[in-house]
Amino acid sequence: MKHLVRVAVPAAMASGVMQINLLVGQQAASQFDNAVGWLFAADRLYQLPLGVVGIAIGIVLLPDLSQRLKANDKDGARVALSRAGEMALVLTIPSAVAMVVIAFPLVTVMYERGATTRTDSIAMAQAVAIYALGLPAFVMQKILQPLYFSREDTKSPFRFAVWSMVVNAVIAIGGIPFFGWLAPAIATSVAGWTMVWQLMQGRKAMGTEATFDRRFRQRLPRITLAAIFMGACLYGAAYLMSGWLETGTIRYLALLILLAVSAVSYFGSGMIVGAFSKSELRGAFKRG
Repeated sequence: MKHLVRVAVPAAMASGVMQINLLVGQQAASQFDNAVGWLFAADRLYQLPLGVVGIAIGIVLLPDLSQRLKANDKDGARVALSRAGEMALVLTIPSAVAMVVIAFPLVTVMYERGATTRTDSIAMAQAVAIYALGLPAFVMQKILQPLYFSREDTKSPFRFAVWSMVVNAVIAIGGIPFFGWLAPAIATSVAGWTMVWQLMQGRKAMGTEATFDRRFRQRLPRITLAAIFMGACLYGAAYLMSGWLETGTIRYLALLILLAVSAVSYFGSGMIVGAFSKSELRGAFKRG
């Protein structure tokens, strides 16, 4: 029982660091009128891809890694880690780009009605774009933490989480004179990347099974390139449909068209540049 508590409590704390950072950020933003509501609304939007991609892959990866490591299947563990990281970034990087490029249309269509004004939409869009910059980091945490948990090492992620929370608190509170109510959003994204950097550094002593393989390293820039192309297409489409995005119920159709443009441009260009193949995507979704 004592062993279970010693392992489980630090693991829970390490996994919940993002929620703790958000709570600290909301407390720091509470001195600004409406800021807590803006941050909360923006948080709901970027939590969607985080929940669908990051948590799902993390849940699948941990038992697979544990099984392979116990069997001393180092090559298999490396492949499992690399494919999970690859698929996570295939879905997360374009999500982050899209949330930066069309943050304002996304917020106006989703939230602007009733008591929510244009001023609120502008503020929430700024927060969404900032949170989106940290989205890949939040997902990579879910990929890297199982490397530690599968070895029953919960102390290291917990220590990293504490440092991440310190970084978050310093920027969220100390950054207010410079960034105003946006300081907590900036702090959350910076803290997320701080956590990833520590997890990446800590895995160096684990051996080859904790490293990403050649295929992952080759495909990461191709995934990024496809996401950038998608962002350019999305920006152009949003510009052309700016009138539709401001018009009654038509704006919902316009948003769906934007999402279709992003999917076609990203997956099409991704297959052209070799970021992924149709069969790989089909197989990944079937396993999901």
